[in-house]
Amino acid sequence: MMDTSFKVSELFTSIQGEGEVMGIPSHFVRLYRCDLTCNWCDTKYTWLDQDHAVEGKDYSSMTMGEILGWLREEPRAPLVTITGGEPLIQPILPLVTAFDAGGYQVVVETNGLHTPEQALLDVVRHWAVSPKLKNAGMELEWGSLDWLGKTQNFYLKFVVCDPVIDLPEVQEFVESRGLPSAKVILQPNGLASEYKAVLSGLADYVRERGFPYRVLPQLHRLLWGLQRGV
Repeated sequence: MMDTSFKVSELFTSIQGEGEVMGIPSHFVRLYRCDLTCNWCDTKYTWLDQDHAVEGKDYSSMTMGEILGWLREEPRAPLVTITGGEPLIQPILPLVTAFDAGGYQVVVETNGLHTPEQALLDVVRHWAVSPKLKNAGMELEWGSLDWLGKTQNFYLKFVVCDPVIDLPEVQEFVESRGLPSAKVILQPNGLASEYKAVLSGLADYVRERGFPYRVLPQLHRLLWGLQRGV
């Protein structure tokens, strides 16, 4: 069988900083390329296929065998998170299948614009789906997200910059598609300079107005600030 190659931005082991799996140790496979250009993106270095080496390491093109070899050398974590960029631009099914066979729970972080094949839906344990609001600086057509009805293993993450503007948009997005509010997670813009204050303001706004959504931080942002590889 051909050893599939992937455009890899970086590999590292840390803890999951976002969503329902926050706090669980995870290996991270961050892939190159994205089909969006969010103005608050904290991983713009993944947008192009080029060498953005970390600690002198050039991961730019790796076979599945090389990625699995790296994984075997790391202290074992329960999760493997495939992120980006937008990972569904690349054919990740063989990689996910290999991780699953190795006993890892696989998290895929995606913007929700791409419909995964059924085989991928069957093997991914956690779908972290992050639709972009207008605050990302783009006008996008999201459709119905019907594919979420084929799996229970998903949660929705929305980046909130201004609660007054963004929360009604979140509410309309979720309710118009019949998505469960229990699956919705709000988090502040990770690039905000006064991150804790912005997080507190978002929590206050949600609490005072009775929105039925969870407010969670980027845990890695609180622990290590704006660093790569954590």
